[in-house]
Amino acid sequence: MNLRFTVQTKIQKPLEAVFQAVYDPKHLSGYFTTGGASGPLVEGTKVIWKFADFPSMKGEDEGVVVNVVEVIPDSKIVLEWDAHEGSYEGENELLTVGGYKTKTEMIFESLDPNNTLVKITESDWKVSQSALDGSYMNCQGWMNMSCCLKAYLEYGINLRKGFF
Repeated sequence: MNLRFTVQTKIQKPLEAVFQAVYDPKHLSGYFTTGGASGPLVEGTKVIWKFADFPSMKGEDEGVVVNVVEVIPDSKIVLEWDAHEGSYEGENELLTVGGYKTKTEMIFESLDPNNTLVKITESDWKVSQSALDGSYMNCQGWMNMSCCLKAYLEYGINLRKGFF
């Protein structure tokens, strides 16, 4: 069994603009990585994503390490990062690093010249309750990212501001 989830969002902008808003750290920091992103999502690199508005994960005070596995411009981005397991039970509870990596695949599909579908699938979760709980948290996170991306591109606002 391969635990995975997929979220998708239709964004009323051209494919190239949507892809660049994820690929380019200046755009990404405008709606998602509120503490910054260390670089563009170039295949074969590692980037650091920081979230100033969200609790740090245990052992990740310097940010989240994101391995960029594959990039096909205007089509696909594949990332790997440490799995985080558990849930935020209390106000100061932190997720724990699960000791393995999950894979996130973002597919960008042009529906017409002014509409793009973004599908995000995260997979390779272990089969356990804490991994399942962690996957639910990440599913929420990717849906939040997708909605924030939509608001940023379509309306020029940072929907994430004040969210957490």
